Amino acid sequence: MRENTSPENEFERLLRLKNASFENAVNSLEKEPEPVRTRADANASVDDFIVMLARIVSKVMKKQKVEFKPDEGARLKVDQSEDIDHPYITFRIIECDKTQEIKPRIRESGYLESSGKTGDYTRRQGDIFGQLFHLIVQFDIFADSYTTANEVMNAFEDLIFSYTAYFKRNGVKDVRFERRFTDTNLDQYRQKCSARSLQYSVDIEKLFTRFTETIEEINVR
Repeated sequence: MRENTSPENEFERLLRLKNASFENAVNSLEKEPEPVRTRADANASVDDFIVMLARIVSKVMKKQKVEFKPDEGARLKVDQSEDIDHPYITFRIIECDKTQEIKPRIRESGYLESSGKTGDYTRRQGDIFGQLFHLIVQFDIFADSYTTANEVMNAFEDLIFSYTAYFKRNGVKDVRFERRFTDTNLDQYRQKCSARSLQYSVDIEKLFTRFTETIEEINVR
């Protein structure tokens, strides 16, 4: 008997083949792994960020003899009778505000901490809370000439951009360029040197640990 190959039957046959192929493809798909949440290797405050930045500047800009002053709000002492012998970078915090988190929120529950000497230690359980803060940090650059000030400023911008991933890996949430401007508060220094001002936004997450109870005390003699 000759098989019925009418257009309607042929269409149904192709449709069945297509559905079967689709089902086989779906069944053969492996379950996608859950995305791994990236976490910083450490927690950093704005002071930690400044320490990291000062250390990097001292190494990367060593040839230019740039001195980064890590003391917030440090003022450059300029003798009007003498030129400055090398470039300086100072910083100050313009503002520090909480973001949308008006109070610390829980980041991790059931956190365990062990403390004490080996063989005699206490384990505590608690929760880790965190709160995001947004800061505007101003960096002021001083040099003996217009050319040197521009060179140091450009090198400093490149440095922060190049090391942003390093800052994030060490606990800083983000670092972004905001603006360059002429700070009139530095006019007194411009009589003897050239000054540049840069502002960056820095996001910091401050973590707090609240322990609920001591869950285990071990004393091994």
